[in-house]
Amino acid sequence: GHQWYWSYELSDYSGDETPSLVFDSYMVPEDDLELGQLRLLEVDNRLVLPTHTHVRVLITAADVLHSWAIPSLGVKCDAVPGRLNQTSFYLQREGVFYGQCSELC
Repeated sequence: GHQWYWSYELSDYSGDETPSLVFDSYMVPEDDLELGQLRLLEVDNRLVLPTHTHVRVLITAADVLHSWAIPSLGVKCDAVPGRLNQTSFYLQREGVFYGQCSELC
């Protein structure tokens, strides 16, 4: 976690030489929102996860306290600088699930 954005690194740990996918995800500025997009929830790069698969998330922060959350899935995990935290979940259905930072920075 960073102030105002999240960085993601995805790896399937398959043991092959496939590199991890790394990207940043910033909120879309209010002036750039299109009709129907949700203020404070839309991002420029969405995290896409598989369904019917156990997903393990390792979380940390680069600067201040953060809390990675997907409220509609009941997932929330604190991100603390210098510490590695984890959570996991199992997605049973496809959909768009909005993530939020649940910590004031």
